[in-house]
Amino acid sequence: MIVSFKFKNFKNFKKEVNFSFEKGNKRELSEHIINKNRHSLLPIKVIYGSNSTGKTNILAALEVLKNIIITGKVREKADSYIALCSNFSSKKDYEQPVELAIEMIINNDTYEYEIKFKNFWNYQKSSILEEKLSENNEMIFERKKNDIKFSTKKSIIDKHYAIFQKKEIVNIYQNQFKENILENQTFLNLYQSIDKKITQKIENYFSNNIMIIKNIESEKIDLPLELKNKAKTDSKFTNSLVNKLLSELHQDKIKIYFKKEEENKPVTPIAKYIFSDSNDSIETFAEATESKGTLKLIDIIEPIVYSLKEGTTLLIDELDSSIHHEIIYSIISAYGDPTINKKGAQLVFTTHNPVYMNEKLLRRDEIVFVEKNDETSYIHTLDDFDIRKDKKYLKNYLAGEFTILPNFDLGEIIEDDKN
Repeated sequence: MIVSFKFKNFKNFKKEVNFSFEKGNKRELSEHIINKNRHSLLPIKVIYGSNSTGKTNILAALEVLKNIIITGKVREKADSYIALCSNFSSKKDYEQPVELAIEMIINNDTYEYEIKFKNFWNYQKSSILEEKLSENNEMIFERKKNDIKFSTKKSIIDKHYAIFQKKEIVNIYQNQFKENILENQTFLNLYQSIDKKITQKIENYFSNNIMIIKNIESEKIDLPLELKNKAKTDSKFTNSLVNKLLSELHQDKIKIYFKKEEENKPVTPIAKYIFSDSNDSIETFAEATESKGTLKLIDIIEPIVYSLKEGTTLLIDELDSSIHHEIIYSIISAYGDPTINKKGAQLVFTTHNPVYMNEKLLRRDEIVFVEKNDETSYIHTLDDFDIRKDKKYLKNYLAGEFTILPNFDLGEIIEDDKN
């Protein structure tokens, strides 16, 4: 589970943001609280904000960190260089360091990983300035540019780098790393030569336990390799989930299955329509006949079921676009129900729809607002407001009490265009 995720100077977030899953002080919907490793964590975060405030960039910041950990470097390629850019309000701000940090629980251990890197706008390259890994509040390694520091505590040495029993061996390794590490290469990547177990543990966590979907219509959905293999090679898995979904939607006369045309190619959803007056049927591509909402549900059902069964963190940009809010209600309720969410799965999604601001559906600390001023974007939660328990969230949100609502006058734009 993710305990918290922090980022600074990332795109339109100039100041540090702490996106925390720790529960607030309010006593409400106690069944949503997941107690693990002395933390009381939340399973849901719903992010609100006007267009261009930076809702999607919260997901993007975590996606950049995920890519850095899995690839072992801050990428230099021009396409990805743009994707991980710093705050771009000025050239000076752009070349200020980007800071990313995450605290997460893997099995029964709590890990903190921090990285600080600088982007150079004119050279299109990045340089790592600082990096740190801790386990259960004990430092394992710390990096400042090319200088590497290891823990001197005997318990850490015995557990993670037993070869460092002699100080001269530590010095040899430190000098080797200093000479050979690239400026955009993570030390976490090199550290596997000392302690492969912990590096694989962290990399596997990011690969299989953090799913980020920023474009649900894209074929490049960021799914765990285990789920990709299961869904694409064993069509029974996908077909069973989809047809259970259609049954829930009372579409019993429609069957959708996935047809694999070629190896290493995306599977194609096929819709099979059964005539009401006979056993005959007709087949066609699902995209030609089904609504955008139905197709989107088909796309997200696998990640959601996988997340709830395996206890992973799922982040989706605009989960509810084209999908009826009652279905989203059911998805939110499943994550908040400990009889369904038995392994501590977490759901984060962005939305513009205020209908989920319901005190019976979400805790106040599960509702996040993103706002933007002239200098930076920032976040706060509904829990930051001193509101009575019986106060209706939706009514007061629409009255503009919790966040700045967009003021959009199309008539004024048209009038200005005439002039």
